[in-house]
Amino acid sequence: MLPVSRLHLDLRSALDAMARRPLHELLDQHGLLQALARDLALKALREDVRFTEEERQAVLSRVCAGLPCPAPSSLEGDWIATLPEDLRDTVRQRWDHLRHQKALEDRYGERVEAHFLERRADLEQVVFRLLRLPQQGLAEELYLRLVDDGAGFGELASRYSIGDESITRGIVGPIELSQLNPTLRGVLGSLAVGDIHPPFLLEQAILVVRLEHRRPASLSEDLRHRLLEELLQPDLHSCIEAVLAELRHSLAAEQAPLAAVPAPALAVAGG
Repeated sequence: MLPVSRLHLDLRSALDAMARRPLHELLDQHGLLQALARDLALKALREDVRFTEEERQAVLSRVCAGLPCPAPSSLEGDWIATLPEDLRDTVRQRWDHLRHQKALEDRYGERVEAHFLERRADLEQVVFRLLRLPQQGLAEELYLRLVDDGAGFGELASRYSIGDESITRGIVGPIELSQLNPTLRGVLGSLAVGDIHPPFLLEQAILVVRLEHRRPASLSEDLRHRLLEELLQPDLHSCIEAVLAELRHSLAAEQAPLAAVPAPALAVAGG
C-alpha cells in the first residue's frame, strides 16, 4: 500500500513552497515560459503574413476543401467565425498551417537551395545489412565467411546478430545518413554498393556492414518544407533567448529592494 497520507502532506508542502515563488520563476524552471514564448513568436510570424489578391481565393479553397460548407468570400476580419462552429477548429488549423508555410517561404525561400546543397550528403538515404556481434573473433570469422566463402549475410544475421537485425535478416533502412551514429555514417560513406566493411567497434559491439543501396537526396516538396523549418529554428531560438533574457532582467529589477536613500548632509551653521 502506498503511503497516501505521507504523500498528501508532502504534496501539500510542495504546493505551498511553489505558491511562495513568483509565477514566472516556476514557468521558467519547468520550461513553460520558453514554450509560451515560442508559441507567441510563431503566432506573430503567422499574423505578419499577407496574401496577394491572386493567392486569396486559392487559400480559401484549400482551408475549406472537403468541408460541408461553402468557402467564405473574404479573408478579412474574423472570417472563421462565419463558419459552422463544429468546423472552425479544423479550418483554423489549416489556416495557421498555410500562413506558417508562407511565412517560411517569404523569409527563407531564397536560401533553401543553398541549404540543401550544404545538407545533401547527410540527407542521402541508405539501405545496408548489419551484423552486431559480441566478440571480435566471431566478427572476423563471419567477415571472412562473407568475403571469401560467399556466405549469405541474411542467414548469418538471423543466426548471430545480437540486435534487432536478427529479425530483419540484417537489413536496416532506408534511413538518412544524418540519423545514424557518426562512426557508422562515416563507414557507410566510404563504401560502394555491395562492399563489406571489416569489423569495427561501435557502442560496445563489433559491427560488420554491407552497403545495399544508396539513394541521393532530391529537393522534393516535403524536403523543402523541412529545410525551411531548419532555417527558421536558429532565428527562432535566438529571438526567444533574447526576449527571455530581457524579461528576466526587467522582472529582477522590479523585485530588487529599493536602495537605501542616503540622508542629506547637515549644513553647519556659522561655517
